Amino acid sequence: MSETSHRECIAEIMGVLKKHDMAGAVTVISKERAAFRYHFPTWSVVKLQEAPDGGLAVRIKSKAADFPSREAQHKANELSAHIVYQMRDIATNTFGMCTMVAEKMNEHWDVTHTPNADFDPERSQ
Repeated sequence: MSETSHRECIAEIMGVLKKHDMAGAVTVISKERAAFRYHFPTWSVVKLQEAPDGGLAVRIKSKAADFPSREAQHKANELSAHIVYQMRDIATNTFGMCTMVAEKMNEHWDVTHTPNADFDPERSQ
């Protein structure tokens, strides 16, 4: 497996999300590296961008002038909240499942883990 395979995988998944105009919180893990990306669709008021310090910044773009009506603005806000809360709920479920599996592994063998080792911090918009 090549060193860039995790990036190629992320790019392919991001392409599918863009093609179908869907949101996603994607984690991929190759034998060498791990990476994650978040994607918000065109119908979301949430926009991710690079922060001045190189990190990730969140922008909520929901001015009344950007919408044909108050109802349309409200619907976009509501759908954006749906995305964020679903991502959070699923992340919580993933954390719980991984914790359960890690505890079971630790019962059977000694596991040494260094958080964020071999993690690819590159972010994409």
